Amino acid sequence: MKQFGLPKCCVLRKNGEFKRVYQAGRRLYGEGFAIIYLANNLPQSRLGISVQRKVGNAVRRNRIKRLVREVFRLHRAEFPQQADIIITVRPGITINTTADMYAAMGSVLLLSEKR
Repeated sequence: MKQFGLPKCCVLRKNGEFKRVYQAGRRLYGEGFAIIYLANNLPQSRLGISVQRKVGNAVRRNRIKRLVREVFRLHRAEFPQQADIIITVRPGITINTTADMYAAMGSVLLLSEKR
């Protein structure tokens, strides 16, 4: 009964998909993370998450990934539409709650819309 999860059609999984976004995508930088996105020809946006080992142990890295997925799932309309989106997390991140993650990502996305 996985009724609230993120569907597989909304997740980047293949290495080639990540490479394409990294090479041609537009970058937005936040405090401890970056958002890289590139338009796709699909009806929905897809999310990929990259967390370096330097961020912490496996428990910490997986918690950050869960937070990012939850923010994306709940606030999809605020992310770029019909795009492949990669969130890369850098070692200096200090975010520990969904609300903090949403506030940090929301401020970065709002600033990008004003440009």
